[in-house]
Amino acid sequence: MARIINPEALQGKYVNLREVTLDDAAFILKLRTDEKKSAFLHKTENNLQKQIDYLKRYFTLDNEWYFIIENKQHQPLGTIRIYDVKGKCYTGGSWLMIDEATPQESFEGDLLLKKYAYDILGFEESIFDVRKANKKVVRYHKICGAEIIDENDLDYIFRSTKEIYLKNKQHLVDMLG
Repeated sequence: MARIINPEALQGKYVNLREVTLDDAAFILKLRTDEKKSAFLHKTENNLQKQIDYLKRYFTLDNEWYFIIENKQHQPLGTIRIYDVKGKCYTGGSWLMIDEATPQESFEGDLLLKKYAYDILGFEESIFDVRKANKKVVRYHKICGAEIIDENDLDYIFRSTKEIYLKNKQHLVDMLG
């Protein structure tokens, strides 16, 4: 699947998604190495050159989509991405937001990613993990209709589908206000 970026599909009421650039490396690294935020992530070494190298490798791929969530003034608020693509299934993750982001901005960033994955890219399901200790995010995904299909010591493994997304989409949009 060729990597498609369709900016018009990435516009929301509160935020937009835009593809990452090399200039975002320091912002991403700061988010991923924040002590509080990194408690629920796979560890990232605090090395700017390695982050730049990671982004350079990303740009060679045609089956991943890495976005900056930004407000309407184009200020970066967070990150989110689509990766680990297997046929019509993807993993959504790397969803991190700065502390100053509002719940609406954070929530809409995830909704825009789902819209893009299902409506534009044509995915049918998403399998992703969430740390069990990240109770707020676990609760959020349950509200969105995702179901826990497995678990290990650290994580719940969730499954969501295009059908679940379409069924709950209007309710979730209404929650944004």
